[in-house]
Amino acid sequence: MISFPFKSMRAGQKEIADAVENAINNREKLIVQASTGMGKTAAVLYAAIKKAKEKDLKVLFLTAKHTHQNIVYETMRKINSVSSDKVSFAGVTGKRSMCLFENEVEPSLFIEFCRAVREQDMCDFYSNTFTKNKDVKPKAIEALSSGISDSKSVMEAARNFELCPYELSLLNAKQSTLVVANYSHAFDPGIALGFTIRTGIDPGKTILVVDEAHNLPSKILDMNSFSISQRILEKAYSEATIAGYSDIALKIDKIIGSLRSITKESAIDIRDSFIETDMQKLEEIVKFHEKGYNIPSTFILKNFVEKLLSVKEEDIIYVSIDDKGNRKINVNSLDPANYSSGVMDAFYSSVLMSGTFRPIEMFSSLLGIEDSKSLEVEGDSQQGNRLTVIDKAVTSKFSSRDEQYSKIAEEIDSIMNSAKHNMIFFFPSYFFMERVYSRSTLKDKITLEEKNMSRDRKAEIMDKLSYSSAVLFAVINGNFSESIGVKNNMVKLVGIVGIPFEPPSIKLKAMQIYYDRKTGSGFEYAQVLPTMIKVMQAAGRGIRFTGDRCAIVLMDSRYDTPIFRKYLPDDVLIVNENPSQIIKEKGFDK
Repeated sequence: MISFPFKSMRAGQKEIADAVENAINNREKLIVQASTGMGKTAAVLYAAIKKAKEKDLKVLFLTAKHTHQNIVYETMRKINSVSSDKVSFAGVTGKRSMCLFENEVEPSLFIEFCRAVREQDMCDFYSNTFTKNKDVKPKAIEALSSGISDSKSVMEAARNFELCPYELSLLNAKQSTLVVANYSHAFDPGIALGFTIRTGIDPGKTILVVDEAHNLPSKILDMNSFSISQRILEKAYSEATIAGYSDIALKIDKIIGSLRSITKESAIDIRDSFIETDMQKLEEIVKFHEKGYNIPSTFILKNFVEKLLSVKEEDIIYVSIDDKGNRKINVNSLDPANYSSGVMDAFYSSVLMSGTFRPIEMFSSLLGIEDSKSLEVEGDSQQGNRLTVIDKAVTSKFSSRDEQYSKIAEEIDSIMNSAKHNMIFFFPSYFFMERVYSRSTLKDKITLEEKNMSRDRKAEIMDKLSYSSAVLFAVINGNFSESIGVKNNMVKLVGIVGIPFEPPSIKLKAMQIYYDRKTGSGFEYAQVLPTMIKVMQAAGRGIRFTGDRCAIVLMDSRYDTPIFRKYLPDDVLIVNENPSQIIKEKGFDK
């Protein structure tokens, strides 16, 4: 019997668990919007595992980052500690992040590097795991029976037995009921098929759970977008010439010529530059130059061409140029539904959960799962513990920015003077943040986020926010807007200064045009939805656990318009002047 990991369910948890069980019973898709800190992971995992045991299914639990897997492991251990049935579970992260073979290969070349050293019998870790006939060696069988589960225990066992950690994690997943992995293991076409085969995951007999699923649309687009630099093309041209493939070299040279004529970000048409029969020639050029650890640039070109040959009509192909003048060809997918809907249709049942899923119908449309059920739950942790205020006195609208810097600085100074606790203010850009900071009269109390911040410096600031007095100025999409956990509920006020729209680009324009044609709401799908995901994720930095209290101040009059209000809580308050007074009146100043 599978038991809930805590003595009782909090408000909303039973509702979530019942909805998940019902969705699995009916082989449906379910979207769960549940506030941060209410224990949705425990409720969803408990219900999914319970049904998996009843129906002889597996559970594939996906996270955006491998650091997010820890809460799943902790919850599963608690379930096992109180259940008469024990559930085997396995953690799988990226192959490169688990590799024990010392190398300095850049990420884009790692898969080929791994294949090359395996085939040349240069990796003892892999050779210790499998025989030449791909049978599992006794040492690996012994490691599998040593009680491994999460990625950390797999790494420890792999070191002790001198085995390949990634292969060991796949073998462990094959014998486990719960497999915890990354989004790419189900939604990246180049990874998913091999992963499911190697782990024995039959989607039709597997419950899919996606955590923090507000990230899924953008992650899917990233997985199905690709690029190649002019530098790599030039190296591939030389490799093709040396290998004697003048026809391939000519095709590459033609693209390089087009690149050199481009002086600013612009579209480029290379869809017909290569044909299917070129793939074999590119493979032969790779083999000609591949020796030992050397991975030729033609390998990157081969992967690029393989994807280019199957590019969708609506995908955008363009050239970007960085500050140093380096050119790159980018192929960007525009519609995650092209990939997500088919993946989720293949699973027995799918559950997507997040604290940032409003409005649900927008997400279901974006992912192509309009047939999904939905549930919105507000837990006890939010009752009176969150204050959301729209400050209409200021704006980050470009035409008004010069006059607004001082006004915003005055309001932040007022909030800092009236509220005696730690705060984080998020800005649309470093430029905007520095302009407001320069006008503050309380600079000595403010810590500024820095570009290219070191891990140690970030940890130092997090410690300051968690254990002492601090006010942080940070940037949306920077080091602190997502995936941070301030301890002790020390941050009790989060301010979002302005609306952090993505800067204009060819990609953004193409996406807006595409969704105008598809839905009639191009601006909302291309700009408002992704922007509000960033806003609400940053706003959630103050409430991480049950009982946490935090005021959220949205400092831009545009938040009080219909297109933005639908993404905000129903109990949001409006002020037409400095919000420090209402913060004090509602008791969020202490």
